[in-house]
Amino acid sequence: MLASQFSYTCAALPAQNVADGITVKEQPLKISILWSPVPNAVQYELNISNALTGQQITAVQSIYATGYELDTGLLPETPDQLQWQVRGLDYNGNPISDYSPYKALGNSIINSDRPIPTTQFDKMAYTPLYPVYSWIPYLHAAKYTLRIYYDDGSNVPTHDKLLNEYQTDDTFDFYDPAAYTQAGKYYWTVQARDADNKPISRWSAPSYFSVTDKNIKVAALGDSITHGGGAISTPPGYTMYNWQTYSVVPILNIGYSGDTTGAMLHRFSKDVLPFHPRILVIMGGINDIRAGISADEAIQNLSAIRSLCLDNNIIPVMVTASPIYPEKMQRIDITPAPDWQRQLSLLNHWILSYPDSIDTYLLLADNQGLLKSSFTTDGLHPDAAGKKIIGETISTALLKKYPVILSRL
Repeated sequence: MLASQFSYTCAALPAQNVADGITVKEQPLKISILWSPVPNAVQYELNISNALTGQQITAVQSIYATGYELDTGLLPETPDQLQWQVRGLDYNGNPISDYSPYKALGNSIINSDRPIPTTQFDKMAYTPLYPVYSWIPYLHAAKYTLRIYYDDGSNVPTHDKLLNEYQTDDTFDFYDPAAYTQAGKYYWTVQARDADNKPISRWSAPSYFSVTDKNIKVAALGDSITHGGGAISTPPGYTMYNWQTYSVVPILNIGYSGDTTGAMLHRFSKDVLPFHPRILVIMGGINDIRAGISADEAIQNLSAIRSLCLDNNIIPVMVTASPIYPEKMQRIDITPAPDWQRQLSLLNHWILSYPDSIDTYLLLADNQGLLKSSFTTDGLHPDAAGKKIIGETISTALLKKYPVILSRL
């Protein structure tokens, strides 16, 4: 079943809305509809129908976010007469779930003049070191501005420190390139803009996240498989495709999408050492292998990471690199190196030569050594079932190998 929210604005935004110190152009009446992600759904289909007769009014397909905003001027009936439901679709637009139960379209009024954030940092044991922010696409928005603040605790917003400001084109998520290592409370906010970069919304309500550097037992250094996200369109700000979600052991996510082992090594000091975890889970290498970087080079980098861990009294725990499914990787315009399987085998053989290593490769691979097709949409990243296997396997192994360290979680 899909969890859902819905909203109906009872008046258009005024032409001179100067709240938040901005002037907002007049916008149409709109309804904001939200739902929870469907496992493995790449896109969604929204169905609007008459609440009394059940007759379909409109259907909207190719929705790649977990929500949609409707211009009420395009509806032939008032929202109070209508209902909505949604279902998940796969990469090719085929249904992979039943429609959700009908919900009344005009049931309640919420903040329609601001973008609606959808990140789930509050459901995570720790905020990822590199946050990914997401929101429901704002009606008629062409661009967005994001701001990230450090909250000084004074309860005076003007005292909060602006850390970063970003501009992005029409989208519904943003991968922050900044790492937040200073302990404290932060928040992010987003504003919708038109093609001329003029505001068409107020700033979204602050979405808070916190950073702690105290008593971090376990952290995970890796690439996008560690960073999270899946089914092509669902970003790491959601929990479903983050393998840490499925770990009984709380794990600080120090993954960064796109990383090679060289990049992981390069950022070790600035990203890992501020937290000084007792155990560091290290999972990387598939970006090297699929791009044609040799297993030897990846091994050198991972070996250097291990040495840095030992030099800093951190226990390194290696995890095998995941297999891939080349045919589906065409969906994200990636063609792996011809000898990727041989190089991956060499890399994983080295990883497994250490007694403290964890093997997730065998659980994800089919009898041809490929990532099981049912586990992936894009051929590179495991989706929900695959991430669950990774998270549970790592969690079980850590609890078995390091019961004393993890006994007071």
